[in-house]
Amino acid sequence: MAAATVTERLEVNDPNVEVVVLTATDTNTYTSRKFGNVRAVQATLMQDATTLAIPLSCDISGSTITINSTGLTSLKVCLTIYGRM
Repeated sequence: MAAATVTERLEVNDPNVEVVVLTATDTNTYTSRKFGNVRAVQATLMQDATTLAIPLSCDISGSTITINSTGLTSLKVCLTIYGRM
């Protein structure tokens, strides 16, 4: 699986939250730079995504998040990541 392209990292004052904007395609991954163990993630599409066949979902394995959505092709996705350092 290929890594998603990081478009922007947003500054967050909460030590348990990391926010990044990615350009992602189905099954792209993102590895958290802040957390060794991600507890939860919320993904939000930031562009018109009328071509998606199924809802957007994410799998978490340690510090790596896999973005899943059939039809997702180079769209901006905002990940709000929750974890502990």
